[in-house]
Amino acid sequence: MPSSITRKIQLTGGSTYIISLPKSWVKQLSLNPGDEIEIFQDNNLRLILSPKARVGENRVTKATISCENATPSFAVREFIAYYMAGYDTVSFVCSRLKAEDRTIIKDMIRKRLLGSEVIEEDSNAITVQFLVNEKDLPISKAITRAASIAQNMVKDSIEALKNKDEEIAKEILERDDEVDRFYFYVSRQLTLSVSSFEILEDEGYNITQLVDIHSAIKSIERIADHASRIASLIPEVKETDTSKPVELGEKALELFKDAFGSFINERRDIANKIIERDVELANLHKQISSEILNSDIKHKSALLLVSDSFRRISRYSIDLAETTINIIAKKTTGF
Repeated sequence: MPSSITRKIQLTGGSTYIISLPKSWVKQLSLNPGDEIEIFQDNNLRLILSPKARVGENRVTKATISCENATPSFAVREFIAYYMAGYDTVSFVCSRLKAEDRTIIKDMIRKRLLGSEVIEEDSNAITVQFLVNEKDLPISKAITRAASIAQNMVKDSIEALKNKDEEIAKEILERDDEVDRFYFYVSRQLTLSVSSFEILEDEGYNITQLVDIHSAIKSIERIADHASRIASLIPEVKETDTSKPVELGEKALELFKDAFGSFINERRDIANKIIERDVELANLHKQISSEILNSDIKHKSALLLVSDSFRRISRYSIDLAETTINIIAKKTTGF
């Protein structure tokens, strides 16, 4: 069927306007006389037709991954990719899949993918079903939870840096998977929203904002990654003066909190003010890096990496503020 078909509007009964449906479309969807069609109107006044789900009908998308001699990390990457692509069920079929490898794969999937459930397993295959319902966890709530975890990770990384606390550092590293779970989930929902746009519209979003929503959750995920990076460096700097990187970290954390506040509350004015603070953070980072390089303290490289991560956290916070402005601009009807 061609991508565009022209139909003439007809008037029947003196007050009802009708058009005919393309025969090939009706056949592809196995529609019959009496079946119901849902009609949606987008912001550009276009009508979108979608067959109404029949009672008891549950359309399931399945994928099968075949390989030989796969490592657990390879298998997990594949499951993540198909999860974010929106599949309901994914089977990983691989000869010579060791029992210990299957255990690692299952544990990592459950840990990193929301709603994952192993429904079938044998010596050569693992089948996972993703039981995810956007009604139970809206995109906005998932982003808020990810941001909350990431903020606490940054806050705790600063405390661990101040007090040289390796136990807190270990806890931060464990929390990174939680942020990843929400990132993968939001990415999955955004993919599904391309064909099921009600996922976005039920939350007040529209399809033009899809890229910006992904940009927001990606910025949060990268901030969590850098908090983990800082935590991993705590053992290397436990005998070093960390006051300068801590100063930068506190300002970066404040910027992140304000940036997310502007995002969740749709405050364009605050977002613009946050962007203007970038120069201050850039200059502070440059000053601190120079002081570290010119000092005789130990573990300069570790301290520079810590400072770099705090600077990157501030940059991703700026990205989040810019995303806020972009997403507000696209809320206007008729964009």
